[in-house]
Amino acid sequence: MKPAKTGGCACGAIRYETQSEPEFSIICQCRQCQRISGAGHAASFAVMADATTLNGEVQSYETTADDGNTVNSGFCNNCGSPVLKTTSGYPQYIFFHAATLDNPSSFEPQMVVYSESGQSWDHVDPSLQRR
Repeated sequence: MKPAKTGGCACGAIRYETQSEPEFSIICQCRQCQRISGAGHAASFAVMADATTLNGEVQSYETTADDGNTVNSGFCNNCGSPVLKTTSGYPQYIFFHAATLDNPSSFEPQMVVYSESGQSWDHVDPSLQRR
């Protein structure tokens, strides 16, 4: 069995551990991710919700995605760090922001999504598949 992936918010009030290997990993350039991250994109990975333990109080903000699905962005009420997302489009997954990993260098993006919303100044690896 591979070691668990662990991570959390900046202050440590929220912690997670998952035994699930990422199902997929993305760089999302939608406007919602730009606003949540404060950058040109958000890097995240999807893991099975039922193989994940989440500790701490997660506050959430609900929006409607471009595809019509409901998206909940989870953040720490104490430090404000964005930690995760869930979506009605993929209810079996939790999407964790890559920088929340205890070892963020283990993140390997597979594709860029909503690249049509990307900002000209946000330079993402051109070898990644676009969707």
